[in-house]
Amino acid sequence: MPGSEFRRAQQQVRGPTRILVVDDSSVIRLLLEDVLSAVGYEVWVAEDGADALSIMANRRPDIVLTDLNMPNMDGFALLAAIRARPAYADVPVMIISSEDAEAKKARGRDAGVAGWIVKPFEPAELIEALWNLDV
Repeated sequence: MPGSEFRRAQQQVRGPTRILVVDDSSVIRLLLEDVLSAVGYEVWVAEDGADALSIMANRRPDIVLTDLNMPNMDGFALLAAIRARPAYADVPVMIISSEDAEAKKARGRDAGVAGWIVKPFEPAELIEALWNLDV
C-alpha cells in the first residue's frame, strides 16, 4: 500500500479500534498485524477460534477478522460462539479466507458475517473493507 494510502487510513481510524485477528498461519497473522498496526489499529492475534474466545473472555474487540479453516474451532464455529454471547453479538466479524465458494459465502451472510476477503488480497482492499464497516 503506498504511503499516501497509509496516511489516509490513519486519518480514517477513529479512536483505538481494536481488531482481533484469528488465523492458524503465523505468516498471515504477522502480515495482518503489520498492515493493521501501520494504519493505526490496535491488533490482537489468536491461532484459532478457541484461542480467540479465550482472548475475548478478557477483552472486547471492535472487529474480528477470522480465517475459516483452522484446527480446534473453525471460523464458522467461532462466529456462532460470538453471536451466542449477548455481550459480543454486535461485534462485526469479517472472514479472510482462501475459500471463495458462493455456498460458503452465503452461509457466512446467513450467519451474520460483516464482510468476506479472499486470500491472497491487497492490503488496501482490507483497509477499505474495514472503513466500510463504519466501526
